[in-house]
Amino acid sequence: MTSTANPTLPLRRVGIVGAGVMGAGIAQLCLQKGFKVSLYDESPEASCKAAGRIKKGIEDAATRGKIASGEIERALNSISYAKSLEELSGAELVIEAIAEDLPAKKSLFERLGRIVPSSMLATNTSSLSVAEIAAGAASPERVLGLHFFNPPVATKLVEVIPAPRTSGEVFKAARDFVAALGKTPIQAKDKPGFIVNRVMRPYYLACQRLVSKRCPPALLDRMARELGEVPMGPFELMDLIGLDVNLAITKVIYESLGRPERLKPQPLQEALVAQGHWGRKTGRGFYLYADGKRMGENPEALSRLSELGPPPEEAWEKTIGAVVLEAQLAHDTGIASREDIDVAIKLAMNFPKGPFEWRPRAAKTAP
Repeated sequence: MTSTANPTLPLRRVGIVGAGVMGAGIAQLCLQKGFKVSLYDESPEASCKAAGRIKKGIEDAATRGKIASGEIERALNSISYAKSLEELSGAELVIEAIAEDLPAKKSLFERLGRIVPSSMLATNTSSLSVAEIAAGAASPERVLGLHFFNPPVATKLVEVIPAPRTSGEVFKAARDFVAALGKTPIQAKDKPGFIVNRVMRPYYLACQRLVSKRCPPALLDRMARELGEVPMGPFELMDLIGLDVNLAITKVIYESLGRPERLKPQPLQEALVAQGHWGRKTGRGFYLYADGKRMGENPEALSRLSELGPPPEEAWEKTIGAVVLEAQLAHDTGIASREDIDVAIKLAMNFPKGPFEWRPRAAKTAP
């Protein structure tokens, strides 16, 4: 009989599968908080890049006073780069941070269920069903979602998502682990997009329906910063996330919720993604970039705008109004409490207010 996780054991070592931006970021966070880390990626090149990224990140953290300079060596000596999944067998917790692909994640968890038969297993999925990912794993009661946000070191929120069969002990141990990382754990139901990606979806979709030559992306982004006092408008945020990644999440949520019109992927973003205009990482998105600096709006995006649309102030009010309405829908379907939704959005997005704290008229002006 396969043994289950024993969350009463001290959690000292964390295994991470996937050495991309998120996996490396989670690894750095764990190292800075005193955990030992084993990081695995099937690509040796990805592991090599992650090693450089983690080293620079820890050194930068010391420069900013986030960790003591004397801790740099200790942290860097606390990570090993595994050459096989089997080398993760000593970890009390294994976190999956591979590409957002359901068959790939399910296959990985089936393997992990055999390789680490007594460890807690967590997926960092941003929108996929935790229950489906866990279905093939031995002892699915030890599987749950731990959704970190990018960059994991800086973002204050981690969504903790128990699947229907996740044990209470594993859930509590996972929450305690998140708190030990210095993050705020917020529980979300295992529903498409969880809290933040579900509630914020209209932030990226409503704005695309509202922009026009009268109110282009740069102007709506400026209204968001000035009127909403948010750190980034929707178009510059999509460029930062990656238009391709953002669109993929939209498609998962749209399909999983039964294709509601309000969450339908927008032709503007689809066209840009099809052309390889994915944002900062490709130098072209809604804006143009050179050496990491924004160089103006992308003519290809501007050429696809309609002639007419609402004035900038109204476009912003309708955009944030759509977020408020989506938050209410999420609450009504039991995703999370109003308080948790507000906290999650403020911590993940660095917004000054949560949806339920926004001025009432915002909810009356959604498109």
